[in-house]
Amino acid sequence: MSLQYVVLAASIALAAIGVYGLTSSSNLVRQLLSIEVLFNGVILLLAAIASANPEMLTLLLAILVSVVSGEVIVVMALVISMYRVSRKLSSDILEEEGV
Repeated sequence: MSLQYVVLAASIALAAIGVYGLTSSSNLVRQLLSIEVLFNGVILLLAAIASANPEMLTLLLAILVSVVSGEVIVVMALVISMYRVSRKLSSDILEEEGV
């Protein structure tokens, strides 16, 4: 079994853990952490696929890291503002308001 298959299996496992955490929790912080685990699994999967061409890998990782870090900043700002307004971090609040 080559190293590439091990990395592919690990990335699929990370993505599965992220999806499970996202669907099984109603706490927004846990859902955000699950999304990050899911993104890390996808980044690892793309890195394993792009490992044949190092130039493509570098460009791909630079783009993904900048997009994911920007997404984390925006989502955390939304969660903090939601907590300030409602004093709760449950996604049930979003369902009640029709979001």
